[in-house]
Amino acid sequence: MRAIKICVPVVLLSCLAFAQKANIVFILADDVNHDAIGSYGGENVATPNIDRLASQGIQFNQAYSAMAMCAPFRAELYTGLYPVRNGVASNHTSARPGTKSVCHYLSDLGYRVGLTGKKHASPAETFPFESLSKGNGKSRKLDWKGMERFMGQDDEQPFCLFVCSQNAHAAWTEGDASQFDAKEIKLSPTQHDNPKTREVMRHYYAEVAALDAQVGRTLDALEKSGKADNTLVVFSSEQGWALGFSKWSNWNMGIHTAFVVRWPGRVAPNTKTDALIQMADVVPTFIEAAGGDSTKYDLDGMSFLSVLDDRKQKHREFVYGLHNNIPEGEPYPIRSINDGQYHYIWNLKPEAAYHEKHIMAENSRLVWWGAMEEAARGSDKAAKALVEKYTRRPGEELYRVGVDDYETNNLADNPEYASVKQRLRSELRRWMKNQRDPGAILDTEVERDALKVTPFPGR
Repeated sequence: MRAIKICVPVVLLSCLAFAQKANIVFILADDVNHDAIGSYGGENVATPNIDRLASQGIQFNQAYSAMAMCAPFRAELYTGLYPVRNGVASNHTSARPGTKSVCHYLSDLGYRVGLTGKKHASPAETFPFESLSKGNGKSRKLDWKGMERFMGQDDEQPFCLFVCSQNAHAAWTEGDASQFDAKEIKLSPTQHDNPKTREVMRHYYAEVAALDAQVGRTLDALEKSGKADNTLVVFSSEQGWALGFSKWSNWNMGIHTAFVVRWPGRVAPNTKTDALIQMADVVPTFIEAAGGDSTKYDLDGMSFLSVLDDRKQKHREFVYGLHNNIPEGEPYPIRSINDGQYHYIWNLKPEAAYHEKHIMAENSRLVWWGAMEEAARGSDKAAKALVEKYTRRPGEELYRVGVDDYETNNLADNPEYASVKQRLRSELRRWMKNQRDPGAILDTEVERDALKVTPFPGR
């Protein structure tokens, strides 16, 4: 009898602890340029659901990933570690043995951690999500019924659910492209204006519209569960599109992600922040939001919970980036750093010509490259300049953040910015040393494969 009197309060306390913890829903897009979203200035496609979510919470104007590729983006997001440390420092690779993820950290805090849609993260030991979807890890569809079951199955235990869309990843087969007039689409300064590019953009924006509808459907499912008021909701556009000067690069349009957070009662609605955050910061933020202590773990990310509840206006001093081109093409290693005012890019093999097999092949479904290259072979000076910028890059690039977002004016050789360049380069070298990043040699098959089987050494 005495044992019963002791155990009942323990159970009640456990249930009370669960009830006090917020649920988490993270909605992740696929290959969506942040500037395609209406609240970030997008003009080509309406995104009312994402825009409404942003108005209900906080919009981060300077959120970044370390790599503009699907697998590395997800590995950084799920582990709280930068690519070299987690082992996914190139596309289609697996995390280092023994690496832990959000699944482990939140499970230890009493959460169910699930995923529906595109996973693209391995091995299973590192990313043991409760899967709501059928199919392979790269191309799973969203499971709406499974999502509703997952959200509603337990009123006591908190949940964390990643809703991972495939939109707007090539080959753009979803959505209604007929609603877009190719002639009316506004192209970016890094896009060559030709009929083939305009046509493919109709289909791209159709998928962005379809993505927005998925966001709305996810939020409706959350409302239906009755748990919306106690749920932290995040939307990220992932890395930028596979249409040049974006994905598979360290340019701003590649690594810059749209990132909005709604959390009723904790995050003030209709707010924006210029605080620098990185995808590695998400895991420690979720740990802190769940009542845990993220400083107990050896993570690269840092919790930005204090930005969410308006205790602080700033977060990071720097965000970092890297690119290794294998297996997507010939070696072309890049490293970068951003301090919120300037973006410095260090191309480690400037003597080489950049080549990416998916978008520069003659039979590429992306067509933008072939159309631009064809124009460049003629007398089109604009096309020639874009081809040259894309394939023949200088050793160093420096751009003004918020002034030159499409990074068309390289200041690296301007003596007025010599001290800025030196400061950023020094910090970038320090970060690489801390990460045990060997630099250009990492963009080889031997070094890439070694990351998958070698535990990260102690620091």
